[in-house]
Amino acid sequence: MKRPLNPIDEVFLSMGREPGLTHGQFLRFRGSPPPLAALRDHLVARLPGLPRLTYRTTTGSGRAYQVPSTGFDIREHLREEEFPAGTTLDEVLTALVRLPLPRHDGPLWSLHLVHGYAPGEYAVCYRVHHGTEDGLGAVHVVASLFGDEPESGREARDEQGPFFGACADELLRGTLNVGAGLVHGLLPARRWPKVPGPRPGHLAVCSTSATQRELGLLGQRFGGTFNDAFLMALWGALTTWSATEEEGAGVRSVFRASPVPVRMPLSTRRTGEEGALGNHLTTAVVALPDQGLRTEAAFAQLVEGTHRMRSRGLRPASRALVALLPPAVTRWTVRRLLSPRSSPLYASNYSLPNFLSFKGDPVIDAIPLGVLLPGNALSVTLLSCGSRVRVSFLYDRRLPEAGRLAALWRAALDTLSAPTAPAPGTSPPSTHTKGPSC
Repeated sequence: MKRPLNPIDEVFLSMGREPGLTHGQFLRFRGSPPPLAALRDHLVARLPGLPRLTYRTTTGSGRAYQVPSTGFDIREHLREEEFPAGTTLDEVLTALVRLPLPRHDGPLWSLHLVHGYAPGEYAVCYRVHHGTEDGLGAVHVVASLFGDEPESGREARDEQGPFFGACADELLRGTLNVGAGLVHGLLPARRWPKVPGPRPGHLAVCSTSATQRELGLLGQRFGGTFNDAFLMALWGALTTWSATEEEGAGVRSVFRASPVPVRMPLSTRRTGEEGALGNHLTTAVVALPDQGLRTEAAFAQLVEGTHRMRSRGLRPASRALVALLPPAVTRWTVRRLLSPRSSPLYASNYSLPNFLSFKGDPVIDAIPLGVLLPGNALSVTLLSCGSRVRVSFLYDRRLPEAGRLAALWRAALDTLSAPTAPAPGTSPPSTHTKGPSC
């Protein structure tokens, strides 16, 4: 069965197959590491509900398709990684994001059994190319593998439903705002630098944790949302990180500009489409607050911007446009919307379902692995699992002190959560405290 990919998938595939375009989740389990054969048998048992894992990408007549991989061998996609005791999580994550996917003519995913780094636990890491799956598609795969056993062998609905589900007024507003985003991509107020793509050995990850309660209370306190709190802590981290470099001295100095535009993906999936194949998203640019503002004013500025983003009908309009426009026009538009010249940073935020497990061993933590879009030097991803939140930065290690960003994000969150929160960079970092288990 040949399944056509949509133009958004084709754009991500055209960016190449470097490790930076691979994303996924690192699931930590409490227990003793199982033999690789046990994970393989489990994967084989769940494959009937996930036929997408056996499909490869091919092209024909100017389009891309997924077709069954006649030479599919699950052993090519399942790997075991053992690390010395005492290896930090960030060192483990960094090693994983540098690994290539299996051969290019097969399905573009891998599953890693990871152990040795700490006693009493192990991890399973799912990685997939963004050209075949977006973040919520990867969540569907992980939930299908480590959630409750499916009631039947048939995969949950893997296609989108009707493209039109919004009123005409909302679709018109959204279409106008897609056009405005395109103009911004072509003629940004400031042309941000396009950095050379890092080699796999230059990729690195740093991560930290928080709780949903911390972020929810912070957002609520200032009339915003969980996501606004995430972005405010990012604002604080970038402000502190970039303050030590002179303007114009390097890529880090561009983050001293005010305001910094952050590109965020917005899912266009509807309820029941969690298993839809491919990328079903649009993007919007959110400007971080002006530097030097007091916390209340900065939060108000950010909340106003994110409220506009959510209320402009971008999701239904983008969904309709992908269905109606010629594929070539959609590909051209998506490339412009993802231009690094209009935003130096990609930030995403999504969640995993609770109560995932493997052979009775519960998931105690989940860390996201984001993507590094061509021309960007770093990205940040937030993943919620139960009450716990994990934030990870994927960056080019040639960026000075970029490995501090996760700790700076955590410190900014602590500062913003204080009873009287000053502007970022005016108080010392606090000690990182882990949140509860997933």
